[in-house]
Amino acid sequence: MAGIADKLKLLPLLCVGLFPAHAQDAAPVLTLHSETRVVLVDAVAVDKKGKFIRDLAQGDFRIWEDGKEQKIGNFSLESSGVNTERPGKHYIAMFFDTSARQASQIAARQEAARFVDGFASPDRYMAVTSYNPHGGLDVAQNFTADRDQLKKALGRASASSGTGFPALSGSLAARIARDGEAAARAVDINAYRNLLSSLRNLASSLAPIRGRKALIFFTDGTPLPSEFGADIQLTINAANKANVAIYSVGPPPAGGGFSPDQNISRSLSDGTGGLALFTNDLANGLGDIAREQEEYYLLSYTPAVESPEDSCHELKVKVDRAGLEVRARKSYCTSKPADLLSGKPVGKDLEARAASAASGNMSAKMQLPWFYSAPNVASVHLAMDIVPSAMKFQKGKGKFQGELDLAGVAYRPDGTVAARVSDALNVEFESQQQVDAFLKTPYHYQNQFYTAPGQYVFRVAFSSDSSEARGFGKVEMPLVIPPWNGQTFSISGLALSHDVHPEADLAAGLDASLLEGPRPLVSRGAEAVPTGTAHFHSGEPAYVYFEAYEPLLMSATPDSPLPGVGIRIRVLDRATGAPKQDTGVKMAGIYERPGNLTIPIISQLPIASLPPGAYRLEVGVSRDTGDPVVRTIDFDIN
Repeated sequence: MAGIADKLKLLPLLCVGLFPAHAQDAAPVLTLHSETRVVLVDAVAVDKKGKFIRDLAQGDFRIWEDGKEQKIGNFSLESSGVNTERPGKHYIAMFFDTSARQASQIAARQEAARFVDGFASPDRYMAVTSYNPHGGLDVAQNFTADRDQLKKALGRASASSGTGFPALSGSLAARIARDGEAAARAVDINAYRNLLSSLRNLASSLAPIRGRKALIFFTDGTPLPSEFGADIQLTINAANKANVAIYSVGPPPAGGGFSPDQNISRSLSDGTGGLALFTNDLANGLGDIAREQEEYYLLSYTPAVESPEDSCHELKVKVDRAGLEVRARKSYCTSKPADLLSGKPVGKDLEARAASAASGNMSAKMQLPWFYSAPNVASVHLAMDIVPSAMKFQKGKGKFQGELDLAGVAYRPDGTVAARVSDALNVEFESQQQVDAFLKTPYHYQNQFYTAPGQYVFRVAFSSDSSEARGFGKVEMPLVIPPWNGQTFSISGLALSHDVHPEADLAAGLDASLLEGPRPLVSRGAEAVPTGTAHFHSGEPAYVYFEAYEPLLMSATPDSPLPGVGIRIRVLDRATGAPKQDTGVKMAGIYERPGNLTIPIISQLPIASLPPGAYRLEVGVSRDTGDPVVRTIDFDIN
């Protein structure tokens, strides 16, 4: 890719801006992997004045799971002043309730700006989000350590003309005291549920970030009608699954305030190991929250009884020292493992059928884009478009129910197994018409698994009934992942996509090395959904997602900036190798982020200008001081 100064403009990179996306409820990403059988618990211990206590020992702590005391296996003080050999990064997401009264919103943002001025630092990442009563979760600023960017975001997200939730104006405490439950029931039910839904979406988006995170909820404090017990618990569960502590902050409640069981914000904080701070001195309170992220105890234990997959358990932490308060999340959930059918008869049967000569009667297309998550560790995104034409459905309890079991294996050249992934998909419909429509439409399936670089053959078998031949299919393709030791500039595999849409995932913009668990393919606030097929129709949307990786030891100074990153995308005729489109070398520019060693990029493909045929996409990246690293993928236009 010589010639960084080349200025050809045949195929411009798609610049996708940061959307104020409105996330919908999604299944939260879990942070505890059941195969490890180790539960991690963060605990903050303070005295009556709120001062963190740093001289506690393992024997001072006790933990109960579902009422049964557990033996603590490991114990450490996580403090920037103690573990200087393991300096960490800390994450704080600010969430503003824009339905609150306008004066309260203005004051909250002013306090937040002062907080940013005093506590933004290279190892403390912050984000600015808000609840929009008309649209859900808005992201004004993704995670950054840039003080100026954060303050600009606080300024852009100006306070709305909120007057509180319906039925909350005036002296609500007096109304509830006078009219009892009837006054609480007069509150707009949907307004509460939308607010809680936005909090759940925000907490879930933080799940892939390693370690403990703080979510600062700026609010007036709102009463809790009896209808919302289930919604509150769902929100607490989502935060605990993501290891997010909710800190509710705001002015003192009018009319004397409410007890903890009458207040949404207090309930959320108590249930997630955070703290509710309703005071006129928010500046000190916000500072305490920031410091609390850097000083806590990390406890771990192995449950005496193995937990069922995707189950939740109650936690209780206590300190045996008088005068101390301990805060910790009050529940944890095990995860659905990547290899769900491991050791089960259906999983073994599917693996055997994948290796057999039987072709099956259901078809599928598959793509396996991969991305480095650490040196010589790759996350492989399994994307399939399955035609479920022979899938079996049964009627029960008034519903039409079907199940699709799936098992995939990555085989080394010598036939040994390098990685497995399996799943059981349950599908339910109300009518036969819905079933018929489903059977005619390709079903898009996604999963992820991890493996080391190498050359593999990946085979997937899927079946709707393991006891008979009907409803079975399989597909295979080569999977080649080059090694990467983290010391050189490199590039990921290529993910083709039909669908790019706004995404409010706050973890998406961070380095892969800072994350754990599944993550979406996001660049500058837009998510690319990997397709299972490499076939496109002329004129339809087509994109490619890829990542460039800086050397782990790469650094820059004002006097010695890093050389620029060049990107070149070419489309070649697959039969002759003749170039059909060529961007020349374009600078990554807006895709590069200070302090982030991963450069995620989404580019649009020129489907409209190409005739039907067989093509090869070639993507190369380089610094202007070195040779390019190139990846290719084949695709067809019909």
